[in-house]
Amino acid sequence: MKRLRQLCQLFFFMGIGLAKAQDPWKLTVPSVNPANYYGVTVANGMIGIVSSPEPFKVKEVVLAGAYDQYGRGRVSNFLRSFNLLNMQLGIDGRNIGAADAKNMKQELDMQKASFTCSFEYGDKATVTYTYYSLRHLPFTVLMDVAVTAKKDILVNSASVMEAPDALKDVQNYYNEIDRPHVTISLLTSSAKSPTGKLLMCASNTFLFSEKHGEEPRVIHEMWDNNMHLMKFNKTVKAGTTYRFSIAGSSITSAQHDDPLNEAERMTIFAKLEGRERLMSFHNKAWSELWKSDIQIEGDAQAQQDIHSMMYHLYSFVREGTDYSPSPMGLSGLGYNGHVFWDTELWMYPALLVLQPSMAKSMVEYRYNRLAAAKKNAFSHGYKGAMFPWESAATGVEETPVWALSGPFEHHITACVGIAAWNYYCVTQDKEWLKERGWPILKETADFWASRVERNGPGKYDIKNVVAADEWAENVQ
Repeated sequence: MKRLRQLCQLFFFMGIGLAKAQDPWKLTVPSVNPANYYGVTVANGMIGIVSSPEPFKVKEVVLAGAYDQYGRGRVSNFLRSFNLLNMQLGIDGRNIGAADAKNMKQELDMQKASFTCSFEYGDKATVTYTYYSLRHLPFTVLMDVAVTAKKDILVNSASVMEAPDALKDVQNYYNEIDRPHVTISLLTSSAKSPTGKLLMCASNTFLFSEKHGEEPRVIHEMWDNNMHLMKFNKTVKAGTTYRFSIAGSSITSAQHDDPLNEAERMTIFAKLEGRERLMSFHNKAWSELWKSDIQIEGDAQAQQDIHSMMYHLYSFVREGTDYSPSPMGLSGLGYNGHVFWDTELWMYPALLVLQPSMAKSMVEYRYNRLAAAKKNAFSHGYKGAMFPWESAATGVEETPVWALSGPFEHHITACVGIAAWNYYCVTQDKEWLKERGWPILKETADFWASRVERNGPGKYDIKNVVAADEWAENVQ
């Protein structure tokens, strides 16, 4: 219940505390206070981008399925990915910082899954940027930038690729691909996860609004082993608006056997698709998702709150995968990115009714880790499958050893079983029940049959458990 309260508080803050206007789709911050700022997430079920109070900065990038053992608890934790949308924007030779950005406004458009920040830079320019985690491209993100000049100015812009501290053996690459119809500048980095288990890679490129041959010249600079950038200059006349974009991709060896080349290929794909097509497919995908909506009449605040909750559920789960969301989804590294019973009990039921194909991915997560759950039951002297209290990439127990919920909070296994049964009840998919559902139901039932202790005719006890109240330990 503690996690549920914290999750609700997070949604409350994002859905109510930030928003003054009761727009059913938009959460708006009319002013930004860096001292009391948590960030808001745009995500596509695979990659999450968390906002920052600093102009042109991203707080963190979270990639589903990217775990390694490091940090707290001696267990697998979510890894921060390369911050592939961090940028510097200068005007007339001066980089814009938080103190320079006046009348800053931030807005989350939940209908289009976009985050927009706008501000004034003195008497020189109005600046707006918007970023997206593209719904139709699981590993690709996009940032749009617009600079409207109040007087003649020189814009200096740089895309900065920086490795998170936990990664090691960072390698930086820069490559220009020249074709008769396009020039592609690729800013790419790779690094190993803390134990060397994963290779994490990211790449990005500029998308210019000018015709080929008229684009600004891009220059690469290597700052140190953990950071490099590519930059360009552009003169903007008073009263005109200059627009450009950055498209980037991030992927690890958990998702692809060749993540370095694949990150660059996906970035090239986005470049050649172009901004208009990328946005068209992104908006179409979200429009399709929102065909499953909950509409409330007569209470604008309740409608906004519901959209906030639905938006985050839709953002944190992706159809066609075997990933499942942690209590904080892709909004950060909270709870180490681990999957608990929160998923099956609170997040899953709404998605099962509204988006069955997305809910299917969440059950697939458990099915593909059934073998690990069976080994866990065997190790504890039980039959069937004993699902871990905290689960990450492989399905083994990921609860830190000092938390007794790991070996003793067993109701998670019942939650997994009921989730599988409910999927069949809603979809009536008998083929799925035969191939996927029945193995889960059988093994969870066998676990409980072996877990109970007979205590007289028709009476059974389940002894020595941690209850749903996690402070109630060694319950007999």
